[in-house]
Amino acid sequence: MSEFRGYTGKSLEFLKTNKIIVGDTVKILSDLTYFGIIMPRYEHSDDKHLVLKLKSGYNIGLEIES
Repeated sequence: MSEFRGYTGKSLEFLKTNKIIVGDTVKILSDLTYFGIIMPRYEHSDDKHLVLKLKSGYNIGLEIES
């Protein structure tokens, strides 16, 4: 399994630049603060979002540009 499974383009570049791989626990600061685990993406998804699994069990998509 690839350490960047499902991520391409801008999202892949973001992960590599920040030395993040699928399965890492991260804290993302934006308008709100998100804390969770980077999840794999569907292969044919766009390259503008990351998927984060929250402590509540929900998965959310976060736009990289925001």
